[in-house]
Amino acid sequence: MTSQQIEYVLTLAQQGSFSKAARCLSVSQPSLSQYIINIENQLGTPLFNRSATPIKLTPAGEAYVRAAVQIKSIEENLRNEISDIEDLKAGSLRLGTTIFRACSMLPRSIAEFCRVYSGVKVSVTEDASEHLIEKILNGEIDILIGTGDYDPKLFDSEPLADERLLLAVPTDSPINESLAESRLTAEDICSKSMQYLTVKPVDLSVLSDENVIVCDDGMEFTAEKIYDIFAGCGVTPKYSLQVRSVESAFSFVKAGLGVSFLPDSLIRFGDFRSHPYYYPLTDKVAKNVISLVYRKNGFLSKAAREYGLILKQLISNGTWRTM
Repeated sequence: MTSQQIEYVLTLAQQGSFSKAARCLSVSQPSLSQYIINIENQLGTPLFNRSATPIKLTPAGEAYVRAAVQIKSIEENLRNEISDIEDLKAGSLRLGTTIFRACSMLPRSIAEFCRVYSGVKVSVTEDASEHLIEKILNGEIDILIGTGDYDPKLFDSEPLADERLLLAVPTDSPINESLAESRLTAEDICSKSMQYLTVKPVDLSVLSDENVIVCDDGMEFTAEKIYDIFAGCGVTPKYSLQVRSVESAFSFVKAGLGVSFLPDSLIRFGDFRSHPYYYPLTDKVAKNVISLVYRKNGFLSKAAREYGLILKQLISNGTWRTM
């Protein structure tokens, strides 16, 4: 049942005359008559009783018209829904990121997007990085926000912001004395003070007798990454305590259970009342790039494109968390 077939049958049923219907459709009467005959031949039954004046629908014709009206309504609803989606009055946005980023970095951008596009349903998938990569490849999420290297054959990525790992040390640890010249407070990091901009990286050899707190595999700041940092400096930690999340590592450092390596984004965007002491590391081991990642050659909805623009604008303005 094509749109043209529906239009011709409904017009003829409304007009009750081939001549009137032909004028409405801007076709000749013989052409319309033959078109209707072709439809009836396809269906194997007549749709109109031509002996009546005006012509009437047969029972099969009445069933055809009921179905045609329903199909027209569905098509119209679909056109309206697509129009709403294109105008971002409706639709969906599916974001994927780690638990750490979802709670500390994205609330401001999501709130701003929902304020502007209140009709778009936003969902956030919080998972380990490797699972998020699978989900974006499978089309389960539209955008991934994270750090790491993404295969350019599979993904398009846009850098959003630099992120640095910092050494976090309990405030009552004796090693703070030997590292005093490189010490940073949370205020230094958030304000990018002169101390933050000029302080020298620390020598990790001072940690050879320290307990180190690391995150389980599957997170962006993994145990493997931390061990690589130590190996590159020729240091073997005394003991490693593994936790699931970056926030847990922060809390365990605060409790004096050991040192850890924490991202400056946690310090900048996490809502914490007090902090340990922080120390800078060399760029070689410390620097990450937070990226906005899409599936290469995949469909990217207008909602996803608009969210990306809002997030980048907030980051460039330095307001991606501040409410």
